[in-house]
This record gives sequence, structure tokens and C-alpha cells, in this order.
Amino acid sequence: MSENKEEKKGFWSTLFAPKKKSSCCCGSQIEIVPENTDKEETPACSCATDNSGKKVIKVLGTGCSSCKALYSTVQDAVAQLGIDATVEKEENLEKIMAYNVMSLPALVVDGKVVAKGQKLSVEQVKALIV
Repeated sequence: MSENKEEKKGFWSTLFAPKKKSSCCCGSQIEIVPENTDKEETPACSCATDNSGKKVIKVLGTGCSSCKALYSTVQDAVAQLGIDATVEKEENLEKIMAYNVMSLPALVVDGKVVAKGQKLSVEQVKALIV
């Protein structure tokens, strides 16, 4: 019986442990903060953070025609603006769900969702990524 109480205590202590919310290029994540840590802040995910000042633009979508069209539009907008940016297509549903997006295609600029569920023109994309 005491073992059962210890398991419950472990569950409850984990449930109510201090937590922090961190955000990175993979979307928002919640992690448990260990007590008595003096470590430097690091991203919760395993992605490499690029601090070179280059914009990271992602088109979230499953590969439908609207998603492909938005990806092409974003590439055109970046070329017309002449900015230093990486344009990526994200088709992994688990990574898309990390952004809490329910309608696709979606546009993410530097980790922030700026548009979802819309067909955007080149001019609209330019306004969103500048």
C-alpha cells in the first residue's frame, strides 16, 4: 500500500512541479523546471538556433495545392524583397500541431504564426515578413 502512495506522490509532484513555457522554431513547448538549477537557459527542443540574423520562414501544410501555392508565393516575395531568409516547407503533422494551427496553410516567421488558412498574395506576404 505504501508503494502505491509513493507512486501517487510522484505523479502529483510532477503534475504540480514548477513549469516554464519556452518558445523556439519548433513552436511552444512546456517543460518541467528542475529545482535548484543554475544552468543557462537553453531551448527545450533539439533544433539548432540560428543567430546569424537570417529570417526563418516556414510554410506549414500537408502538401495540398494551397500549401504549395503559398510556398511558391513566399519564395517570390523573398526574392522580390531581396532579404536574407530561409524558406522551409513543414509537412510533418506533429511539428505543425506544435504551432497550435487548426487551418492550413499557415505562415510562420521567426517562430511566430502570422497567417493561417488563407491564400495570400505576394504583396500580403511581403507585408507579413518585413
